[in-house]
Amino acid sequence: MINRRSLRVKVLQLLFSYYNQIVHIKNKKNLQIEISKQLNHSIFDIEKNFFDIISITIILKNINEEKKQIAKNELIKKSKSRFNLSRNKIINFLETNTEIIDNLIKYNNHWNTKTEKIRDWYNILIKEEFYKNYILLDIPSIEEDLDFVQNLILKFILKNDDIRLFFEEKNIFWSEDLLIVRSMIKKTIKTLNSPNFNTFASASLSDDIEDDIKFACSLLDCVIDNSDKYDKYISEFAKNWDLERISLMDRTILKMGIGEMIHFNNIPVKVSINECIDIAKYYSSPKSGKFINGLLDVISLNLLKEDKIIKTGKGLIDNK
Repeated sequence: MINRRSLRVKVLQLLFSYYNQIVHIKNKKNLQIEISKQLNHSIFDIEKNFFDIISITIILKNINEEKKQIAKNELIKKSKSRFNLSRNKIINFLETNTEIIDNLIKYNNHWNTKTEKIRDWYNILIKEEFYKNYILLDIPSIEEDLDFVQNLILKFILKNDDIRLFFEEKNIFWSEDLLIVRSMIKKTIKTLNSPNFNTFASASLSDDIEDDIKFACSLLDCVIDNSDKYDKYISEFAKNWDLERISLMDRTILKMGIGEMIHFNNIPVKVSINECIDIAKYYSSPKSGKFINGLLDVISLNLLKEDKIIKTGKGLIDNK
């Protein structure tokens, strides 16, 4: 689910943080180590957030179960369907699934029905139209239960402003990680469409997480370790531009592009440049993409001539 684009964005954000902090910090090496740890943790936090979202659905169901138990003492009996959530077959399966349980333990998730935030979200949930429609069903089918779970996660939990702010306060990368978590949720939900759940499998964050972490940490370190050298490349080839006139974000993207072109011999130059252009369009000014495109192109051509960029492997020799 996580891809190189997501990893590059994380590296960019932490490099930007690093360059803002070194002005006030004497021990740059310690800061680099700390930033590298943050990068590592931020990658694993994506999977943690995925299981946290699953946990929220389970706790909302359990709160509804509590309400159901309290209602047994009501003198005037109301419709049992208002407790459909407590009987939701999909969430009940997730709650008892060993893979889900093991990962909630792994990521130290201690949320329960007494968690105040989730109780607040429950009170918001019961006012949602899709929830009101769900409790009108006498005995929901498994398809209707599944449809409700999709709405619960994709339309409520991942879109509600209060929940969004909660995750943003815990995780500075949430706006980016949300896209990956949503993809993981969608893929997981697709495996829940069999009556006995024998096709269930929670989505994996990565096919090779160690390789992804190695790529991200290597990119971060090579840019920091060679920062002054990359500044010289930028100054040399940025005609009519003083280095200080280039925004910190654009300089960081440029140095990240240079680092990738030089130190990752299995990634084509065109790929590195195009990734930097796209990231600049999203994270910098409207004109940054064109500026970065032109400057990285010139820098790459000169570094190729000087044999400072060497590409190996099939399809990587010709970078014209």
